[in-house]
Amino acid sequence: MVHRLLSRARWGAILALVALLAGSCALFLPRPPQPPSPVPPPSTPPAEPPLDWILLYEEDFDSGTLDTSRWKPYHNTYGDGNHELACLTPGNVALAGGSLVISARREQLTCPNGSSREFSSGFIGSRETGSYYPLYGRYEIRARLPHGQGLWPAFWLRHRTGSSTAEVDVMEYFHSQRPGRTSQALHLPRTVRYNVAQAHSPFETPTTTPGWHTWAVEITPAADGAIRFTYFTDGVESLSYLDTNPTWATSAPPDASWDIAVNLAVGGNWVGHPDDPLGLLSDIERCAQQGTYPACSSEGIERAVFPALYEVDWVRVYRAA
Repeated sequence: MVHRLLSRARWGAILALVALLAGSCALFLPRPPQPPSPVPPPSTPPAEPPLDWILLYEEDFDSGTLDTSRWKPYHNTYGDGNHELACLTPGNVALAGGSLVISARREQLTCPNGSSREFSSGFIGSRETGSYYPLYGRYEIRARLPHGQGLWPAFWLRHRTGSSTAEVDVMEYFHSQRPGRTSQALHLPRTVRYNVAQAHSPFETPTTTPGWHTWAVEITPAADGAIRFTYFTDGVESLSYLDTNPTWATSAPPDASWDIAVNLAVGGNWVGHPDDPLGLLSDIERCAQQGTYPACSSEGIERAVFPALYEVDWVRVYRAA
């Protein structure tokens, strides 16, 4: 009986040792590939307006078709003055998955003015539909941006009497110059073609898959007839400018002073040709970052991949509460 119990104990110990060794070896065996974890789509932030603002207009692009009573897709070469390369076509503007998708493509085509282009892209504006928005308000976009030399997504306001009167650049992304940083700027009549104010804010690493971000500007009256412009990137104030002599502001109705433009430019003076050596702005023979042309730095610059997508979740306009 004792012998049988010892045998059982011996066998139990042996089996326990075998199980332990098997478990240890399993630590070193290759695991079978696991399916990737599902990534939920980005959620849209709640529609509650910021403090002291009331939502006046919202375009969330959920209807499946562009509201042409508010927006008109361009079919032209609007960026010729800046040596941009794309023919802008309605076919490069689409609504998909609850977003506006502006695509830039590498393709040979002829634009309505007869010029031959090697790229196409898209632009929507409210001016051509007669849609104008208040002088004082908050203008906001949620979007994700493509990274790459030669790409220039933007969200901006043009004064009713023309961008030479006043232009508010709520978001521009000059990837070649500042990879991972968006620019916000203000142009006024006395600074035509120059920035009276400008800031550059980091928003994401340019080598990552683009994420969703928000950019906004608040235009508000100040003391003694001045106008203040306050810019935000992902809810953080990034630029503030006080115009103490806004004589330009009286040239349009206060409730209909701005139009809205959303576009993706390809090439031009400020972002370079997508096929140029990285970091070169060949049209103006300058370096996008540092160096002495043509020995230019290419730090952080990504090569553009086509089709390049500029996706917009929503555009919102608020008025003061």
